[in-house]
Amino acid sequence: MTDQRKLWVPPTLGRRQLIVGAGAVGAAGLLAACGGDDDTASVNTTAPSGTTAATEPPGTTAPGAPATTAPGVTETTVPAGGIKSGGTLRVGVVGSTNDLMDAQYIVARADQARLITGWEPISNYDDNFNIAYNNSLAEEIEAVAPDQYVVRLKQGVEFHNGKTVGADDLIYSFNRLIDPELGIAPNLTQFIDANSFTKLDDRTVQIDLLKPSVAFLYGMADYGATIVPVDYARFAGDPATQIGTGAFKLKSFTPGSESVHTRFENYWGESYLDEVQIIDFADQSALVNALSSGDIDVAIDVPYAQAGSIESSGELTLLESQAGNWQTITMRVDMAPFDDVRVRQAMRLISNREEMVQRVLSGHGRVGNDMYGVLDGSYPKDFPQREQDIEAAKALLKDAGQENLEIELFAPDDTAGLPEYATAFAEQAKAAGINVTATVLDGGTYWGDQYTQRVFATSYWSTRPYLNQVGAGSLPTATYPETHWPPAGSNFVELYDQAIAEVDTDKRNELIREMQRQEYEEGGNIISYFQNLIDGHATYVKGAVARPNLINFDHFGRGWKNIWLDL
Repeated sequence: MTDQRKLWVPPTLGRRQLIVGAGAVGAAGLLAACGGDDDTASVNTTAPSGTTAATEPPGTTAPGAPATTAPGVTETTVPAGGIKSGGTLRVGVVGSTNDLMDAQYIVARADQARLITGWEPISNYDDNFNIAYNNSLAEEIEAVAPDQYVVRLKQGVEFHNGKTVGADDLIYSFNRLIDPELGIAPNLTQFIDANSFTKLDDRTVQIDLLKPSVAFLYGMADYGATIVPVDYARFAGDPATQIGTGAFKLKSFTPGSESVHTRFENYWGESYLDEVQIIDFADQSALVNALSSGDIDVAIDVPYAQAGSIESSGELTLLESQAGNWQTITMRVDMAPFDDVRVRQAMRLISNREEMVQRVLSGHGRVGNDMYGVLDGSYPKDFPQREQDIEAAKALLKDAGQENLEIELFAPDDTAGLPEYATAFAEQAKAAGINVTATVLDGGTYWGDQYTQRVFATSYWSTRPYLNQVGAGSLPTATYPETHWPPAGSNFVELYDQAIAEVDTDKRNELIREMQRQEYEEGGNIISYFQNLIDGHATYVKGAVARPNLINFDHFGRGWKNIWLDL
């Protein structure tokens, strides 16, 4: 190998890779890091012994490579006078008194916005989902083998307290993720432990995995894969403890009310605003009203039905991003009535997917097929498109002794689309002779202690490569086991363990294919559609770009550093 460190991209995964966002339900999964200050990653590839280096073009069928090329982006026009500095940005988001602030963990959208404001991940992706480093803290990564990675951090990056980011902080950040008392990323414990890290110098760490993982690289680009200073702890009342590297540092935080973040003068990159206020609203109606009345400048996650009114306003602008984000109705496969696969199959046949796209999303999305990871090259496009079949659903329910089923379906009020999804499904279920009661709870209650415990519920996710998503939500060790998949007696976990370690493309795809078949035929998710991300903002708010994204408002303007006010 030459003196220049090279990125080994596992064969069949290719260089064009998928953003590993955690949706509203979670932070880190598996971590990974890459290097350079460029806007995009122009990375050479070097394969470990026994593998073949690959730099596949878009369209590869490898897991982790996107199935399509990202559409063009729409840039904000900069006036002749240039970008203006200064001012306070007021951001509205639906939140509650259960809001938390943790640099590596979120539950609801408000938590997500605050995490992105204060902290930055190890690596990131560009508009075309190539690995990039302009919005992250790594300088480079050498993937020596599927079970060994070397991460080198950028030089001279400061935390908000003036301390230089270094190897000890990176190691602490990993160890915090696997701390059993915190429970942030339990699935990660099968790959790393406290002995997995070797400090090579002040900003370089070697990571030796407990077992090979071809997905480890992607997880390091998760927005929750942040670097925190040694001894960092979740917010418990003192803003001074919330030390990150972002363009804005915390001044104050009142859960259920607001947080105030001030410009970090020693930020390693550029930023323009003096202050960011993230303001909680009780529901989406109050949020949109605040935007319309000028009480806030940006509204995060506006209801799809109100997108048209924002578009028609001369003083407001709609920012819409398309990617592989998905919403789901979750059925616990380990509890009645969904421990009977016939009931799960029947519920999937009840959904009229075309109607869901129009009714729930007002057309701002596309039909789903109960499978996630649509941008992953391994996405099973050839699986038959599931369509509404009420007679078949009734027959399955009768066969299972559930023809008169009565059940409650829960949704939170803080996520655009989920209340509408639950209501629409309840109405469609009437044709199958069952009574589904749609119950909408306030977000604070919904994402509380009973989240992942309800038998029939709703949720939302950003897109991930298939294997990373499995680790986040479809294993007994998952951070968010919403469906409690897999069912008893399944070999799904064994298939996952084989696939995550398999570097041969064809062999891994065969394993993934069987995993996908099981979830498609017997799984607990009803994924009727993939939804676009929609946010509203005043016309004087500049810098947000309409492009494929996994997080609202152009990844929250990458921690608001790209946003400026043309006042």
